[in-house]
Amino acid sequence: MSPLDHPPQAPGGRHRVGLRWLAALALSGTVVFGANLVTLTREAEVSLPAPRSWPGCAAGAPAPPAATTGPARATTLILADDAGDPPLSRVRSILAANLASHFGPVRTMGTSDYRAGMLRRHRALVYLGASTGQRLPAALRRDILAGGGRVLWMGGDIDRLTTRERFEARYGWRWGGPSDAGIRGVRYKGTLLSRSPLEEPVHAFAAVDRRRVKVLGEVVTGDGRTWPWAVRSGNLTYVGEVPLNSLADDDRYLAAADLLFDLLAPATPVRRRALVRLEDIGPQADPHALRAAGELLSRKGVPFSFGVIPVYRGPLPDGTARPEIRLKDRPEVVRAITYLLEHGGTMVLHGYTHQSDGPANPENGESGHDFEFFRTHFGPGRELVYDGPIRGDSATWMNRRLDAAAAELRAAHLPVPRIFEPPHYAASPVDYRVIARRFAARYDRGAYFSPGWEGSSPASPHMYEQSAPYLIRDVYGSVVIPENLGMVQLRPSDPSQGTVESIVAHARSQLVVRDNVASFFYHPFLGTKPLESIVDQMRGLGYRFVSPCDL
Repeated sequence: MSPLDHPPQAPGGRHRVGLRWLAALALSGTVVFGANLVTLTREAEVSLPAPRSWPGCAAGAPAPPAATTGPARATTLILADDAGDPPLSRVRSILAANLASHFGPVRTMGTSDYRAGMLRRHRALVYLGASTGQRLPAALRRDILAGGGRVLWMGGDIDRLTTRERFEARYGWRWGGPSDAGIRGVRYKGTLLSRSPLEEPVHAFAAVDRRRVKVLGEVVTGDGRTWPWAVRSGNLTYVGEVPLNSLADDDRYLAAADLLFDLLAPATPVRRRALVRLEDIGPQADPHALRAAGELLSRKGVPFSFGVIPVYRGPLPDGTARPEIRLKDRPEVVRAITYLLEHGGTMVLHGYTHQSDGPANPENGESGHDFEFFRTHFGPGRELVYDGPIRGDSATWMNRRLDAAAAELRAAHLPVPRIFEPPHYAASPVDYRVIARRFAARYDRGAYFSPGWEGSSPASPHMYEQSAPYLIRDVYGSVVIPENLGMVQLRPSDPSQGTVESIVAHARSQLVVRDNVASFFYHPFLGTKPLESIVDQMRGLGYRFVSPCDL
């Protein structure tokens, strides 16, 4: 797979968030999925370990973050501007609902559907404005101005709440126009968080009475100028944009995730937890590298997880000589996996073959290189284009593939995990819902689709990725374990990602979230030195490594 430098652009200037980390997986593929086949054929003849039960976290999963149903008073209400761009509003509602699910049940609706008293009957309100021609219902304006509940307002439409004079008298600040002049980032809790220049302008403030208003975050420009980005006064917290897109692991999106604690769980104590996942462990893996990584983490008292691929399929150019290798045929690898389970590892199912059995998707049909649950191809500039579901995709097809993966694990005398990681973090909506029904949790950055997409290619403009800084239950129904720091790349092309230094720096930025989970993944073939360095430095920042099932 080739590097993806920038996410695909969508109509109207919107962009798909994330996906930048996919670049390195191609670079690691040759080592992870090719070089070790020869090595393994030279191993002394060994047998599979005897079948056994695996208690505790070996094949476990975390409990859901919070109840997903309950009385309205315990539910967070999310309103999205529904006058100008319904698909964008729907996507924003999904991303906001996913984050808010960490705190309990969520209800989403368009602004026009609001009825009198809803604010008082819900835990709090999150409003997502788009600066369109939205008319706010009179009931909404009355309920907010009466102070009947806590409100987190993001983006536009705030000027429609009441007159400028009455608003300033009530809240102590006055809105201004949008601005994107030279914005470098957002300073929040003393940390400068990144902000992509692709984002929409930030709404500025014409006046702020700092005796009455608490400034929570500030825009920072390239020449050092600042102005408020988020403020709080009375029952209203206001953010000058809808910061739900993220193009970096230190994005100002983290500030929005933290502001939800103020809104929904202000008494939450500070807690710093971390996760590490060993990646792409299939029949071709080097058992010595697996044991070395497991031994290091065990010796340091670091719980960890590891993603297993039950079947390896070789590249298409090999033709009739294309190899197919099952875990049960590599007992030395199975014994190394058993070692990981015995030394603090939680097993994660990372697909069936990590490729799609058809034509190149998009690289060469080899396990580890290609997508399994979503069609892709390379554009003229080698940019990755997401096309749509695998041909023949359905709930039945997905279940059969998962059944086959489980059968392969049982044949190798291994447990069937309760956590699933989609290869390359991509699947169709149908597949995601099957995963939600069959597994206790999913471990990835989820892909979410706007209503404007009906399955045709390209899907890229309609896909949005989300990496939360804590456990959530997403709109597909899955409990989602966060992965938000990426991985160490074999040959990083950009020092801002894929290096030990960038992972640690982003973990430092994520400390702005008061109860965060900083999570990275690692390929054992890279050796133990980079892994040990990241673990030691993150511990130095105050993080405590935990097992996924202890979240």
